[in-house]
Amino acid sequence: MINFYFLSSLPRSGNTLLGSLINQNNYIKMSANSLLTDVLYNLELLKESEIYKNFPDEKSLNNIGKNLFDNYYKDWNSTHIIDRGPWGTPDNLMCLKKVYKNPKFIILHRPLLECLASMILAEKPKDVEKRCHSLMYHHGNAGYGSGIIMHYLISTKNIIKNKLNYKIIKYDDLVNNPTAFLKDLGEYLHVDIKLKKIKQFEINGVKYNDNVLGYNLHKIRTDSISKRKYSYKDVLPQSIINNYKNLDI
Repeated sequence: MINFYFLSSLPRSGNTLLGSLINQNNYIKMSANSLLTDVLYNLELLKESEIYKNFPDEKSLNNIGKNLFDNYYKDWNSTHIIDRGPWGTPDNLMCLKKVYKNPKFIILHRPLLECLASMILAEKPKDVEKRCHSLMYHHGNAGYGSGIIMHYLISTKNIIKNKLNYKIIKYDDLVNNPTAFLKDLGEYLHVDIKLKKIKQFEINGVKYNDNVLGYNLHKIRTDSISKRKYSYKDVLPQSIINNYKNLDI
């Protein structure tokens, strides 16, 4: 039996580093950006189709969702899996709770403006202000259609708002004392997580292909764990700072 947990954290908050460290352990693994939020959501959308309404066999369709995680992860050879995605958005949470009544969440927190600045440093867009607004675009409370950082921000805030079973862990703690960080996380998940080698993120021989993005979004340092020293104030326009400084969790 596999125990599933759900990571909902802003992009550039240390997700790839955390996954790389976790995936060196035998009994616990962490996914890359998960497709399963979209799979569950699109299964739910099928209930709006003419074919389904013509023969509404809800129980059979729901069986796909209930077996989705076990089927997807059957070759991962692990007893504990952390699935990374915006699981806390209202629509995703509704779908998830049909599969797990009391899902357990992890929120890896890095201040919002630091995440924005880190994304800008990675992407190097020509128009920084325009790109920040795109990342923070808000398209309804469900999250879909929003910018990627806003999408995850909606997710994390909704998890907290609904007082779900969650633990907030800090990015600064991860980079400053990774051994203690992993021990604390392991106690929450009831599994032993050790600090081992630092490697690029990989699962079952599959790695990120950031060529499709045009920039290295998921490449991590493997010589040491440390926080890159810069101030978001030197990266982000003051107008962006003023606009988004009060939106953090």
